Amino acid sequence: MKRVLLSIALILVAGLFVLYGQFPSSFGAKAGISITDQSYQLTPIDYELETEAIAGPTFSVFMEAFRATHFSLQADLSYFLKGSKTSTQSVTVDHSNNDQIIVNEGEMTRSTFKYISLAPMARYRLGKGSFQAYFLLGPRVDILLKYESDSEYPLEDQQRVIPGLTLGAGLEYSLNQLGIFTELQFQGDIMPVTGQDPLLVNNHLLSLTLGLRWLVSD
Repeated sequence: MKRVLLSIALILVAGLFVLYGQFPSSFGAKAGISITDQSYQLTPIDYELETEAIAGPTFSVFMEAFRATHFSLQADLSYFLKGSKTSTQSVTVDHSNNDQIIVNEGEMTRSTFKYISLAPMARYRLGKGSFQAYFLLGPRVDILLKYESDSEYPLEDQQRVIPGLTLGAGLEYSLNQLGIFTELQFQGDIMPVTGQDPLLVNNHLLSLTLGLRWLVSD
């Protein structure tokens, strides 16, 4: 499995180098805030822990190439903070009492995962005026930089590389060769953070950013 993930990461990185090696149509940067949560599922008893979302900073640099009337390719290199909060300390099953689930709660704890993200995406633009709506869709690979948790039971054996899918939409205002835009992205992961039973943890992220785009060629 690790070899498969590494191969996926290398393919995406190679695709980025190909895209970045082309004369760019535009490039720029964006920054903002992300709202992220996680699903904690205990597979033997089919139970999902209650979690709360956390907010964190995000920023990206990007480059666009192969720009046509509506379609183009865009590659994002981003930093994201993912994670969640929970007050659940332990979950047990009382098999002598109809498999009753007993949840022990304590103080709220916070777990965070810091990732560098590589995302080559297709970009579709609507209209040709000063204001243009656009949509983004493509694969993504998250590379873990650091994991932190103040829980008494921190996660073990986190996946270092996690493939996923990015879906985005934005609105851009163009002034000559400068574009100012706001963008909303949703990120889903193809595989869990832990990747093993009995606890499966999956990331979910929604980000809102503001950015600047410098148009090199139209």
